Amino acid sequence: MVLENFATPEECAALVSQISDYGREHELPVIERASGELPLRYAVIDGEQIAESLPEVVHVYERTTRLVKKLWPGRVEPLVDRKVACNVNITRPGGSYRYHYDRNAVTAILYLNEIEGGETECYPDYRLPLARTSYSTLQQKLDRVLQHRVVRSLVANQLLVRPRVGRLLIMQGNRCLHSVRPVRGQTARLNIVMSYDRPNAQFDVADDLNAYLYSSAATSATDPNYLT
Repeated sequence: MVLENFATPEECAALVSQISDYGREHELPVIERASGELPLRYAVIDGEQIAESLPEVVHVYERTTRLVKKLWPGRVEPLVDRKVACNVNITRPGGSYRYHYDRNAVTAILYLNEIEGGETECYPDYRLPLARTSYSTLQQKLDRVLQHRVVRSLVANQLLVRPRVGRLLIMQGNRCLHSVRPVRGQTARLNIVMSYDRPNAQFDVADDLNAYLYSSAATSATDPNYLT
């Protein structure tokens, strides 16, 4: 689901200003991981930092949460892990975000500015989940086959969502293959990522995945979305 004008241009401009101020005052981790067609290259403000220093982002998160609960069938809640539940992603020129599925069931992305490039490339309901083995080696192999460029071009329905001020994308993140195309031009892509799942959801890959996504330190796992 794509909703236009979820946040007004004035709200987005204020959020961009606050995030920019925070970035000047704090050293943000820059995550860089090589990964096939698209590397992972972005800076992040995690949910714990947001809760402490960016109350306006928290307000947007709370408003989005009310909408997601109203729209999504069944019970969903913000992730218990506050670090993951709400993030600000800053993708500078040349940066991108690898093809992946989210650990959680529902993901909402609010775009704060309009830039050149940086589209979210989506393949809705594309994953073929193997029962009770979401993080298994077998699931990893199947996902990799389906993510291949040739396979995607033959069997997948692609949806491109361009960054637009105040645009909100809501998707089933653990079933929708998605990535961020390289940012072009001179302006960084700013967006707020908010994550939801069943109440008190826990994820076997959480520790390694958090280190991979929120720390610039080297990690032992080449793809911590799976248990190998």
